[in-house]
Amino acid sequence: MLFLKRFVPASLLFFTLVITSCSAPAGNSSSANTAEENRVASVPNKANDKAEELGMLLNFALEPEDIVWHQNEKQKKIVAVFRLDEENTKKLTDQLAARSPGSAKSVTVEDWFPPELIAGGEATDASTVDGTAYPADDFYQPPFSQGTITRINNTDFFVIEVSAD
Repeated sequence: MLFLKRFVPASLLFFTLVITSCSAPAGNSSSANTAEENRVASVPNKANDKAEELGMLLNFALEPEDIVWHQNEKQKKIVAVFRLDEENTKKLTDQLAARSPGSAKSVTVEDWFPPELIAGGEATDASTVDGTAYPADDFYQPPFSQGTITRINNTDFFVIEVSAD
């Protein structure tokens, strides 16, 4: 009997605590979800370094030594920076020059670019690197249909910038 006198009140107290601690006012869960959505939405997309994934979005059959790219789905835009070995750099440059003479272009250096280009951009007041831009016609795959590929001067780096109409 003594056991029941102690067990019943302790059980009731335990269950009361469990029930009240598990429930939350409706306003709290809603505001928690909104805060979580805002936090997720404010985290920028990170740059990707997978050439295979870029190959699913663009006609990108090159074997880069180094690659990093970023897709902005909202603006339907891709910017990719890659470095080729000396032989493939010459092949691609010759291929691009055969289609167009190219034109001078300054590329704004982003914080996710390779360190070599970031350092080159820091050397200028405008945080840009200079290169020769060509139409990126050989790289388009729907929905992307306009853009350029720029060979950065005195390097084996290229920057592709493509967007959809």
